[in-house]
Amino acid sequence: MHRLNARHWGLVAIVAVAPVVLAFVLGASAPQLLEPVLGTPVGGLSWGLATVLGLVGGALFARILAALQRPRIQASPVLRMLGTVGGASVVVTLCIVPAVALMLLGPGWVLQQHLKVPAAPTARSLEATAVDLLGQVRRADPHRLPLSLLLPGPH
Repeated sequence: MHRLNARHWGLVAIVAVAPVVLAFVLGASAPQLLEPVLGTPVGGLSWGLATVLGLVGGALFARILAALQRPRIQASPVLRMLGTVGGASVVVTLCIVPAVALMLLGPGWVLQQHLKVPAAPTARSLEATAVDLLGQVRRADPHRLPLSLLLPGPH
């Protein structure tokens, strides 16, 4: 695999981290879907397997790209394109799609089985959290934070 250049390794990294990125996007777009699952073994196992599948997909894609570095394939732009698209399709079909399905099936299964779900942490507003963090910084080092005048309380 030493014959892969930086662009190839970039593609491999994109494929390998795709399930993790999708997990963060899913968590940001639908937190109510994830709240019941985050503390359960089923949810953790499904997301862990999805991450492993992503890494396996990245390794498989690196191997496919290394095989595409043969001189005969590199001489033909059509073979290069077909090999890259075909290799990506294989990896997506065998690794990425099952990983995404696992990430979605874990929460669905937990909700369907009505398993005991841990209590969700209390939500605070972003402003309250920011004021609290700035207050902690002001107490730790009051002379280093010029924004401390914006906080309520003694100065």
